[in-house]
Amino acid sequence: MTFSPDARFTRSPDPLTTEIDGDVVMMDVASSAYFNLDSIGAAIWARLETPTRFEDLCGALHARYDAPLDVIRRDVAALLAEMLTHRLVRMEVP
Repeated sequence: MTFSPDARFTRSPDPLTTEIDGDVVMMDVASSAYFNLDSIGAAIWARLETPTRFEDLCGALHARYDAPLDVIRRDVAALLAEMLTHRLVRMEVP
C-alpha cells in the first residue's frame, strides 16, 4: 500500500498498551486481539503520539536507522496499513 506524503497518522485511543523490554504490546479490547511491536515498531508508535505526516515519519526513521529511504517507506507503509486494518492508528488525508 502507498500513502500520500502528506497523510497524517496518529494513535487510536482504543488499544491498551504497555512497553516490555523496548517492545510495545497492545491489546484491542473490542476484538481481544494482541499485537506486538519490536523496537522499530515501538519507535514508530512513539512518534504517532501526535499526528505525524507519513513523509516526516519515514524521514525521521531514515535519520535514525541505516536503511535506504525507499525500503523504510515500503516497510512503514506496510506496518501502517496493518495497523489501520486493526484500528490501532487513524489516518487523515488533507
